[in-house]
Amino acid sequence: IPSVRGPNRFAPADQVVQQVAQLARTYREVVLTGINLGRWGREAFSEMRLVDLLRRLLDETSIERLRLSSVEPMDFSDALLQLMSESPRIAPHVHAPLQSGSDFILRRMHRKYRPQHYADRVLRARRLMPMAAIGADVMVGFPGETERHFEESKAFIEALPFTYLHVFTYSERPGTPAAAMPGAVPMETRRARNQILREISERKNREFRLSQVGRTVKCVTLETPGLGMSENYLTVELNQWSGANRMLDARVGTITPHGVREQSLLPVL
Repeated sequence: IPSVRGPNRFAPADQVVQQVAQLARTYREVVLTGINLGRWGREAFSEMRLVDLLRRLLDETSIERLRLSSVEPMDFSDALLQLMSESPRIAPHVHAPLQSGSDFILRRMHRKYRPQHYADRVLRARRLMPMAAIGADVMVGFPGETERHFEESKAFIEALPFTYLHVFTYSERPGTPAAAMPGAVPMETRRARNQILREISERKNREFRLSQVGRTVKCVTLETPGLGMSENYLTVELNQWSGANRMLDARVGTITPHGVREQSLLPVL
């Protein structure tokens, strides 16, 4: 992927501000995204960082809600997490790719972070934003992942306050360094490990959804009739829906198989 993608490229701050200002005339929420979103500005010989860009967007545009897509854990600085926790216009949603909770596997993948650093960022996010969505990308079956390494990763994931996981199974790609590594994991084992982590994800997500019952969340209505997306990444079934791209408050009454449902409006007797 890196060889195909080429060097990092960044949209200038003025261009981003202009685009978001234009989008704010029509849309309630804008998602900032990029391959290495958290590195914005770092390789462009600029003193600005992602947190500075967010401040400009808050100051210079009228967008009602900003959401960050995936940001590498080492790029969730204290300043960025603090701003996210303080601004009601930034969605409390932290998605940081993990890949593995095993230090050995992270080193084998040439990842620039270690489990201890990752945990520090996630736990700080949870302290600052108690109701935030916290998600991760996780891979199973990377070459060299023994049962012990998988159990380390599983225990690490269990210990952190994730609200959802995106679980992927490693597959060989010809010409990549990993494809030539020893210690290939049998495909049957990869699938079994994937299922284990998916079950953990489903349980954690259900616990998070249950914790939202009785709370009022702020939703942007989706194109799918009757549905909205909350600031903390919950799909909400709404009592009233009059079109997409509307911002409204909804009190959570119960959970659904994949989201939550707004509390029913019962007549007063």
